[in-house]
Amino acid sequence: MIKNYLKTALRSFLKHRTFTLLNVVGLSLGLVASLLILQYVKYERSFDRHITRADDIYRVEYDFWQNGKLRFECAAAVPAVGAALKTNFPEVERFTRLYPVDGVISYESPENGLIAHREEKIEITDSSVFKVFSWKLIKGEADNVLRGPNKAVISQKAAKKYFGTTDPIGKTIKFNADRFFEVSGVFEDVPENSHIKPDFLLSYETIYERNVPVAEQGAETNWGWYDFNTYVLLQPGTDVPALQAKWDEYVYKLRHEAWEQRNNKQAFVLKPITDIHLYANLLQESEPDERGDGDSVYALTFIALFILIIAWVNYINLATAKSFDRANEVGVRKAMGAQASQLRGQFLAESFLVNLFASTIAILAVALLWPLFSKLSGRPIPISYMLDADFWLLLIGLFVGGTLLSGFYPAMVLSRFKPVSVLKGKVVATSQGSLMRKSLVVFQFSASVMLIVGSIVVFQQLRFMSGQKLGIDINQTLVVKGPGVVDSTFQLKSASFKSEIMQIAGVKSVASSSNVPGDEIFWANGIRRLSGGPEGNIQGYNVGIDHEYVKGFGLTVVAGRSFDLAHPNDEHNVMMNRAMVEALDFKSPEEAIGQRIIQGDTMEIVGVLENYHQMSLKEAVVPLVFRYTPTFARFFAIKVEGDNNYNNVLSAIEEPWNRFFPGNPIDYFYLDQFFGRQYESDRQFGSIFTLFTGLAIFIACLGLFGLASFLTTQRTKEIGIRKVLGSSVVNIVLLLSRGFIQLVLVANLIAWPLAWYAMNNWLQGFPYRITLNPLWFILAGGGVVLIAFASVGFQTLKAALVNPARTLKYE
Repeated sequence: MIKNYLKTALRSFLKHRTFTLLNVVGLSLGLVASLLILQYVKYERSFDRHITRADDIYRVEYDFWQNGKLRFECAAAVPAVGAALKTNFPEVERFTRLYPVDGVISYESPENGLIAHREEKIEITDSSVFKVFSWKLIKGEADNVLRGPNKAVISQKAAKKYFGTTDPIGKTIKFNADRFFEVSGVFEDVPENSHIKPDFLLSYETIYERNVPVAEQGAETNWGWYDFNTYVLLQPGTDVPALQAKWDEYVYKLRHEAWEQRNNKQAFVLKPITDIHLYANLLQESEPDERGDGDSVYALTFIALFILIIAWVNYINLATAKSFDRANEVGVRKAMGAQASQLRGQFLAESFLVNLFASTIAILAVALLWPLFSKLSGRPIPISYMLDADFWLLLIGLFVGGTLLSGFYPAMVLSRFKPVSVLKGKVVATSQGSLMRKSLVVFQFSASVMLIVGSIVVFQQLRFMSGQKLGIDINQTLVVKGPGVVDSTFQLKSASFKSEIMQIAGVKSVASSSNVPGDEIFWANGIRRLSGGPEGNIQGYNVGIDHEYVKGFGLTVVAGRSFDLAHPNDEHNVMMNRAMVEALDFKSPEEAIGQRIIQGDTMEIVGVLENYHQMSLKEAVVPLVFRYTPTFARFFAIKVEGDNNYNNVLSAIEEPWNRFFPGNPIDYFYLDQFFGRQYESDRQFGSIFTLFTGLAIFIACLGLFGLASFLTTQRTKEIGIRKVLGSSVVNIVLLLSRGFIQLVLVANLIAWPLAWYAMNNWLQGFPYRITLNPLWFILAGGGVVLIAFASVGFQTLKAALVNPARTLKYE
């Protein structure tokens, strides 16, 4: 029986080659798109799930209120919270803290001499980090490798980078100028799908020696020093909301008196580690450039579903439309004794074969396109996913689901034909069948219009953010990272280095600073006015700059003056941006000039700068305080004239750099590219969104093309008669296309409000955003109408141009 089904199905495919090809191409494209998207979604959702007890690990996040307003949400907490949780709540099994630092790591190799690199993935932590994160130690014992000061555990990658094939255990590495660490262990490289990926782990006791005499207490019990990424491992089955409530009550009892004195409030929130990658966008994230977006992943999941449904709808529409062409076949089969169940089996077998062909093609296409898609998405999605059981279960599920969903309805329609009516030529299309086809076409194009609108809005928002004036000039700027290894003569060397750089042809200015635009500021503390202003401290972010920074970056001084060498006491003065002036309740920038603030020491405000975007437009402008710190040069920003001068300037910098800062590898970047990296994930999402939107429209048009081809063929004689009676080709094309275009217009009316709602919600996540323009919706709808008309018009035009003598010669 099954063999007969398959033989009959193959004969039907050969007889109707065009429709079979359209079905196979549409279904295979739908499967390829959905499989690729769902593997991307799988990768994005896989972050940190390789950890043995990932579901029991929570990060302690820090929310801070001042004067009743939420001032910031931070991924790093204070050092006291981990111990407080472990000591007071039995639900907490263990905790660990990671304090991020960066600098120059060097090793004097007997074979290769000095090996030095600037490293940014360095964490000061304790031995419990291996028990919490289940990172695998290749060399060393987890309980001992980070016990005592000046111990270092390094990744496999770092071991190879500095030691090659030599055993690193017991070797000494140097951190910056004067800190020496014994390598006590090597751990397996942390997988890429991790929200934190250190290469160097330094023992926690090291903090004590670095910060004597206060840090020995501060690094354990401080409630204000928020630089510590803190994680807790909970007992299995812990009621986390109940723990959070008890923890909040504990913190309130312990801290409320201090809060009342300063008119502030703290909250320490437990967040699942498995949610961090997609649903955390806080200050001081460990890997800020690799953060995911849960909304984007959610949207792409729906796109994958839409594409699949559109492909299945194509099959249903074409199969039901062709059903009347196969009515005689069904009538004869029934007259010969075929049962309805046997006919349904026959047509389900055809659906099975079409989906089998499509699935086979899809598997091959996915394997070929995987590297390209991985590059497009910006994620190292491992091709080994194709070997995982869940990939094949997904494919089988889509295959079985596609076979049943796309084959069941046509099978039911075809098997219901009555042989007597069929053989008398009395089978006509029912209103229900016509309505079903029209509804499916409307669904397809509603989804297409929504996707096009989404692509336009995403593109416009990205263009808005990347094209918006930042209030600071980041163009033609070469940034050299400051040396990690410095000594007491650094200020003098820094001034001499900048002076020599200014002599290089093509250099317009050189400024040193603690941060540059696009670099997240971690230097923050409380600020208050000496007299007047809001109660308590206002949280402000500090940028250390020299006297060239304001002029070099083209910042606007709205009141007062900039730092100047003519004022030798500027180290006791500050500048601030307009946002900080407003936070301190000054009525105007002019009022702030000459006023004193307390920021550790008492300092005078000498200048106010217009607000500018230190970070991307995905984040609001924050209050900034500018300190004159000529000795603090984490970056040298060099303004260069013309793109062609970059290489010349870089070549000329090398000699003075090595002379003034020996032992420091030179590291640089182009500021516009560095700043633009913040939009990279959004651009990648936009590219994926647009690509698969185009694919969804193409698949929908394949179905419309096939449907129009079949229905036009059904009306061939009608077209011939109309031409004989004087109808023009244009009139005939419009007549035959009108029904399809009406459906697409209805699809627009359904899609527009849904797209408006969805995209308006998406835009709410941006502090600076575009306003939805009705013209975009009209353009999207009009574009779909034109595409649909082109798909239908080609077939109708071809039919309308046929000589009526050919179509009517048998009449």
